[in-house]
Amino acid sequence: MSTINELRQQVHKLVDTASDTELEFVYRILEVNGSPDWWDAISTEQQQAINKGIEQLDNGQGIAHEVVHKKYEQWLTD
Repeated sequence: MSTINELRQQVHKLVDTASDTELEFVYRILEVNGSPDWWDAISTEQQQAINKGIEQLDNGQGIAHEVVHKKYEQWLTD
């Protein structure tokens, strides 16, 4: 297995020869991985509400977007 220094050298070589698109893609991956997860930034109550909603969907208790849209279309504006 490569040492960290060898791995860094290999990555540097790849970066030096990468296309603009490839470089931007790698940058986005590294940027996202260094960012805190939004889940950790929300409250416990919000996490519980999201988990409850997922559980309801898993149990077939969801309401289709079209149904909700039709019911409340008078308040919706485009």
